[in-house]
Amino acid sequence: MTNKETPYLMKGAKPPTSNSSILLSSSRYMNDPRLREAIALRMLGKNGRDLPSTYTLPALFQALSENEDYEELFTLFAQERAQNKAFDAWMSEGFLSTMSRDDFRDFAPGTVGRIYYEYLHDRDFEPNIVAFKQPENEMEYWVIRASQVHDVFEHILAGAPFDVINEMVPTSMKLTNAHKHLSSGLAGKLTIINSILTTGQINRATLHYPACVPALLERLERGLMIGRSSDAYFMMKYEDILHLSVDEARKVIGMNNTLEVDYGELSDILTEGAYGDDIAAMEKRRAERLAAEAA
Repeated sequence: MTNKETPYLMKGAKPPTSNSSILLSSSRYMNDPRLREAIALRMLGKNGRDLPSTYTLPALFQALSENEDYEELFTLFAQERAQNKAFDAWMSEGFLSTMSRDDFRDFAPGTVGRIYYEYLHDRDFEPNIVAFKQPENEMEYWVIRASQVHDVFEHILAGAPFDVINEMVPTSMKLTNAHKHLSSGLAGKLTIINSILTTGQINRATLHYPACVPALLERLERGLMIGRSSDAYFMMKYEDILHLSVDEARKVIGMNNTLEVDYGELSDILTEGAYGDDIAAMEKRRAERLAAEAA
C-alpha cells in the first residue's frame, strides 16, 4: 500500500517487530492472557444464566494485582500522604468495622442502619464483600475498607437501589470522587477496576441489550456527578451515621446530587432473567423476616 493509499488514521504507523513467539506489546496488561480474556468477556460477551455476573471478578482482581508495579504504587501513596493531611490521618488510623449483620438489626425503622440490615438479611449477605483480614499495607487497607463502605455509601446514600444497572452509580462515583480528592496518579491506580467495569458494562449492553443503554448512561452520569460534587466519602465512617435517616446522613457526610431511580425491569433484561430470580428469593426471605418480627 502506497502512502497515498494509507487511510488517514493509519498514517505514520511503524511495522511492529518482535522476536517473541507469543503475543507481546508495550503494555503489561495486554501481555497477560487472563486480563485479555476477562476484559474481552466483559466487553463482548453476553450475560448467561450459568454464572453470576460477578463470577469473573475475583480472577480479574487477581490478575490486576499481579500486574501492579508496587514500587510505583507505594511511592504514590507516600507522596499523597506527605501532601494530603486528611488522607494521611485516615490511613494512619486504619479503621475497619467488625460489625456483623445482626449488629444492624435494632436500628429504628427508616434509619440507614435498619435499611442496611434489611438489605443484608433479605439477600442473605454479610457486610464484608471482601474477606476481612488485618491489612498488611496501604493498598490492602484501601480494598478492604472500600468493600465495607460500598453498600451504605455507594448504594443506600447514593440513591442507587440494589439492581444490576444501578451498580453503575457506585462504580462511576468512585472514579470522580477519588480523582477530586487524591492526586491523579494515585487515583488512577485505585480506580482501574472502576474504569474496566463502567466501560465493559456499556459496551456489553450496546452489543446485546441496547434497550438498557439509556438507563446505564443515566446512572453513569449520575454517579459521575455525585462523586465530583461530594466530599471524600471513602474516608468517612458509616458507623457514625447508622442512626440517621438517609437524607440526614447525606448532609453529614457531604454527599450531593443524588437521585434514586429503580431499574429492576431493565436489570432483568440485562441479566437474562437472573435478576428476577434473585428478587423472588429475596422476597421469600423478606416475608419470612416480617412474619418472625410480627410474631
